[in-house]
Amino acid sequence: MIQINKWIIAIAGMLLQLSIGSIYAYSVWINPIHTLNGWDSNQLKLSFSLAICFLGLTAAFMQQFTRRIGPKNAGLLAALFFGLGLAGSGFAIAEKSLFLFYIFYGVISGIGLGFGYITPVSIVVKWFPEKPGFAGGLVIMSFALGSIIASAAILPLVHLFGVSCAFYVLGAFYFLLMTMGSLCLSVPASSDAVKSIKQTSIPLKDLLKDNRFYSLWLMLFLNSTCGIALISIAVPMAKEIIHIDDRQAVQFVALIGFFNGFGRLFWSSMSDKIGRWNVFFLFFALGAVCFIILSQVTAVLVFQILVFIIISTYGGAFATMPAFVKDIYGADKMSTPFGFILIAWSAAAFAGPFLISFLKDYTLIFYFFGGILAATSVFCVLIKSKVFRR
Repeated sequence: MIQINKWIIAIAGMLLQLSIGSIYAYSVWINPIHTLNGWDSNQLKLSFSLAICFLGLTAAFMQQFTRRIGPKNAGLLAALFFGLGLAGSGFAIAEKSLFLFYIFYGVISGIGLGFGYITPVSIVVKWFPEKPGFAGGLVIMSFALGSIIASAAILPLVHLFGVSCAFYVLGAFYFLLMTMGSLCLSVPASSDAVKSIKQTSIPLKDLLKDNRFYSLWLMLFLNSTCGIALISIAVPMAKEIIHIDDRQAVQFVALIGFFNGFGRLFWSSMSDKIGRWNVFFLFFALGAVCFIILSQVTAVLVFQILVFIIISTYGGAFATMPAFVKDIYGADKMSTPFGFILIAWSAAAFAGPFLISFLKDYTLIFYFFGGILAATSVFCVLIKSKVFRR
């Protein structure tokens, strides 16, 4: 039997995450599309929310299907849907059809995101049983790095080929990259992971009776809502409060992407050392403090550092959650609860921007999210002893 190097599996998973992570560069598309077709930012933001929504729904409700077809085929489906979604988005723009753009970018590429997000995470974690937090963080870090790479590539491609053709080029490129990664994915042959494929997953009806599931879902939802909200207003917020110019705004967004990725690896690795509970408590406590201080700060450096800390904890929660779920439910049954927990991300994609639109005033926004995270840190301490005793 050929010995498979676990690092090859990790790199394969990273290629998938790097590709689908380009979804976080979506804001770069808004101005070129608006200039070409006249669709405003509110109309275009719906596509992003739809994509994240279908990511969570696909990850949740296609669990048994992905286990049945195996990681290679699940990865290939991710490549097909994501590549087709981007190419179809280019066609929709050429046809000036906003509805088709919602379908291709929001729904079809979102389904690809779902297959491409959960498949490599659950597989790579099984290859690193001694450091599941590090493994999950390494793979999910690539999701954030993908946004940085895409942010740098989109506008040059638009200038060279036009908006529609830029979508075609990226769709083809990501399809090939994800296909290469998918063909390398496999479960470890000499571990409990092989047995897990044959085992029955946790029935949804049992999961819905489990308070541990609701607690993990709620923690990810609240953390993600605050993080997505902050990302959605990062540039206009910074321009109004610390008065950065357009050049500085580009650098600010790039650093947000960096800390999103860095936080995923740093915090998930830290969770292997100090425990998942302690790390999640730090997410909420640090976030609460940073949001409260943001309401009073106008110094450029301090303001940016506080934002980067919050963004690092936002990314860190995604990277730590797979290992958290594994600790609670076991490696053989982690896929089902993890998939349904990702619906929290889908809900946060709508909740965060909605709260921003409702609250409007930045000071009020900072106090509101600071209060949410402070209350969640208390909730985190209470449920550790009451809900997770078994």
